[in-house]
Amino acid sequence: MRIVQVIPYFCFGGAETMCENLSYGLRNLGHEVLVISLYNRKTPISQRMEQAGIRIVYLDKKPGLDISMVWKIANVLRREKPDVVHTHLNTIKYGAAAARLAGVKTCVHTVHNVAQKEAEGKAEKGISGFYFSRGWSIPVGLSPAVQKTISQFYKMDKAKIPVIYNGIDLSRCIPKENYSLSKPISLLHIGRFNQQKNHLGLLRAFAEIQKMFPNSRLGLVGEGELRPDVEAEAARLGLQNRVRFLGSQSNVYPLLHQADVFLLPSEFEGMPMTLIEAMGTGLPIVATAVGGVPDMLTDGTSAMLTPCDPDAVARACVSLLEREELRQQLGQAAKEQSVRFSAGFMAQEYVKVYER
Repeated sequence: MRIVQVIPYFCFGGAETMCENLSYGLRNLGHEVLVISLYNRKTPISQRMEQAGIRIVYLDKKPGLDISMVWKIANVLRREKPDVVHTHLNTIKYGAAAARLAGVKTCVHTVHNVAQKEAEGKAEKGISGFYFSRGWSIPVGLSPAVQKTISQFYKMDKAKIPVIYNGIDLSRCIPKENYSLSKPISLLHIGRFNQQKNHLGLLRAFAEIQKMFPNSRLGLVGEGELRPDVEAEAARLGLQNRVRFLGSQSNVYPLLHQADVFLLPSEFEGMPMTLIEAMGTGLPIVATAVGGVPDMLTDGTSAMLTPCDPDAVARACVSLLEREELRQQLGQAAKEQSVRFSAGFMAQEYVKVYER
């Protein structure tokens, strides 16, 4: 098959990482893959993909709504003649219409978050709902929890919404073998600086952790519009010398391997790729029980799942830091569960949806 994926651009994020991994997985299965980036922005991820032989077409989308994208994408599709168009994030409003114009009959859209959070306003909900109801695009949920939100938000039969877990190249993970605490203790979070990832709540939790473990340090990987606010809050809490702002990283696996605990206190989630990376490493994990997270991990068995509350996150982290046996137990159980989330298996499942 010839498959075209459409994404805004390859910034640092879970949807972008998933698109990259899916591209490799589909190619490894013998399919031809092209990616359309709406914006003319080359990034470390897109450059890595091109170096690996994945073709990317960069368009010149203007900020905000840009209807010309429909015709520009359609022109690419007419030239490439794909069997499938696969859209991500908010590109469905352009990609599904462009597929119809170009005569591509199969269009699939991955819903990367709980449906009510991914749709940006009533207009976008209406457009996506129209495409889904007419069969112009098939929505795919990242977990049963996300599938349920799609069904409720768009008033669809849940049985018609496939569920495909995200996947990564697990061979890139560096398995953790030693669960003794580092000196200083290393706590790690990976995610874009936006409201969803709840960095301010994370800092408040870390301030509580500091009271019990003053030799702990928190590493924050990522960029985003709220980074200045998070830096200011770290200073206000007196944590500026204990929080490291690490920026975007093209290779997070060494950082994961060196960490003692992975923290993900998000307000909402679909199926976070960073969580799979932490699982594949065998890291003990503290995460909020939101969205698809409970479909990935079991509280008390493979992770500590908490409410979205800084005190609850802090208590869970402290309990892990106090007990090496618990860190090893949860970390190894998470690693065992990570085999469900390989890029190869994800690609095979998407091919089934394309063919169906």
